[in-house]
Amino acid sequence: MTTKFFYQFIDLFSASKSKYRKHVIPFPMDSEIIITPAVDGNIVAFYTSNSFYEQEAARMEASAKRLGLDVETTAIESAGSWVRNAALKPTFLLEARRKHRGPLLYVDVDSVFHRNPWPVLIGYECDVAVYREEGRLISATILLNDTPATVDLLELWKERCDEDPEIWDQVVLQDILDQDSASAKPKYSEGKLHSSFCWIFDRLSNEKTDAVYIEQLQASRQAKAGEKRGRNKWLERRNERIESIEKILAPRLK
Repeated sequence: MTTKFFYQFIDLFSASKSKYRKHVIPFPMDSEIIITPAVDGNIVAFYTSNSFYEQEAARMEASAKRLGLDVETTAIESAGSWVRNAALKPTFLLEARRKHRGPLLYVDVDSVFHRNPWPVLIGYECDVAVYREEGRLISATILLNDTPATVDLLELWKERCDEDPEIWDQVVLQDILDQDSASAKPKYSEGKLHSSFCWIFDRLSNEKTDAVYIEQLQASRQAKAGEKRGRNKWLERRNERIESIEKILAPRLK
């Protein structure tokens, strides 16, 4: 690399890093949090036992409790791979949906809450609500209302994932919902979540928002870290972000 191109690369990298720094939304301090007394639904999550996901669960629970929210987290045995573990999501959610009454919110365990999502989510009149990024469904945050159609959807999603656990769970769910919406008589009503309910902290393409509700910390970067050689800036960003958040949550993580 010539000196000229080297400095061009450094300038580009610095600009990208600066843009990322400006894009990141600060995690709220205790003095900035808003506590909403009424809790309008149940929040559930699951994680694989004896793995780094246990720390993810502890962090998420701590972020929820300081908002007056309870998260029911469940430890499960690993199915052998990251994709296969994700394929267990509809099984877990079907059991949770049958267990609880009222609206049910699923959030991936590698998340933190900035504010109570229920004041907004309680207004969704649909069977299921998900976030889609440029048409691609993201299953990290899912609102499941208490309807017969929701149970039917979860049963079908579970069946499809059980048939081929090597296919990413959110791809299966998107196929089901897209095929249904294109049919003459759709069975399921789908609501659209804003990116603020599935906020990836360093994604520059996120829609603009005045407030983040749920932030995703991308544990998959750590799970897949061994697949990438050399410097992993995406993992570095995740670790840096976690460090800044855990400093704020430290009293609740002990």
